[in-house]
Amino acid sequence: MSSLRFLRGLALAVAGSALAVGMWTVPREANAGLPQAPGLQPTLTVAAQVQGGNLAISGSLTAAGVPIDKASIAISLDGRNIGKTNTSADGTYSTSTKLPNPGTHVVTATFSGDKTFAGTQATTQFTYAPPPSTAPTTKAPPTTAPPPTTTISATLSPNPVPAGGVLGVTGTVMSGGIPVDLSGLDITSDFGNLHTLGVTDSTGSFSVSLTLPPTGQPPSLTVTVSFAGDARFPAAKASFQSAVSAPSPSTAPTPTISADASAPPAASVSIQPSAGATGAAAAPRGDSTPAATFGIVFGIVGATSVAALGVLGVMARRRHHLLPGERRGFGSDFGHPGRSA
Repeated sequence: MSSLRFLRGLALAVAGSALAVGMWTVPREANAGLPQAPGLQPTLTVAAQVQGGNLAISGSLTAAGVPIDKASIAISLDGRNIGKTNTSADGTYSTSTKLPNPGTHVVTATFSGDKTFAGTQATTQFTYAPPPSTAPTTKAPPTTAPPPTTTISATLSPNPVPAGGVLGVTGTVMSGGIPVDLSGLDITSDFGNLHTLGVTDSTGSFSVSLTLPPTGQPPSLTVTVSFAGDARFPAAKASFQSAVSAPSPSTAPTPTISADASAPPAASVSIQPSAGATGAAAAPRGDSTPAATFGIVFGIVGATSVAALGVLGVMARRRHHLLPGERRGFGSDFGHPGRSA
């Protein structure tokens, strides 16, 4: 009887031990709301942050300050499971999901526990509010300064210019405040289809002359100055106008002599010097004109003739008073009036 009792007690002890070992070795489903026992109680953190169009979720799992590696963390949003992620060597984890609708939301991270650590859970709350306008903004292209332009200025002189005259064209060529130096210019005029070339100096200045035709005078003319451009400066063209006046009168007009109506007409005298005239009588002296010389000669001849006639008249009168016996000659009988014949 005592042997049966001993065998029954031994069998119950063996069965109880086997049942205890079996319950320990058979795994059971972890309760997410309660920590597993036995095991260390870990610390779980979770954070949620809006990044662009996604929700970034991150946190860490440690036990007594020591990171727990390769632990599975389940993530849920507003009670809806959105996936699992594992911790890294430093005990951190991270994942992301699409943004929910605007409003306040709750994110939950759950560690179910294992043979060493008990399960744990952490939650965080965030509010999502979209920006006032979700329309994409168009980025304005960067502004670039426009390239400098070339400017031509000129002066036409004289203005108005007479037909047949010389038109002076002077001016400057600049580009963005910099002189267009040592560059060729093409200069034309629509009056007479004139064309010439000009060259700017170191200051961008130029000067040319155009000789206009004397006929076909238009009311105005247009001068065009063109710059073809080069590697430094862009091309440019400018037009300038000037009025055109009548041709200028001749600078050396032919003199005209108008007769004075009040003066009596002068007789024309023609002098023909004879072959026997002496050089002294024929040649003018000093600044005398031929008419003055003729007057002097005529006066001398006239005075001589008058004197000769006077002498002859006196002699004729004296001869008329001589005695009849004294006409034979002129001798010693002169001076004896009382002597008779």
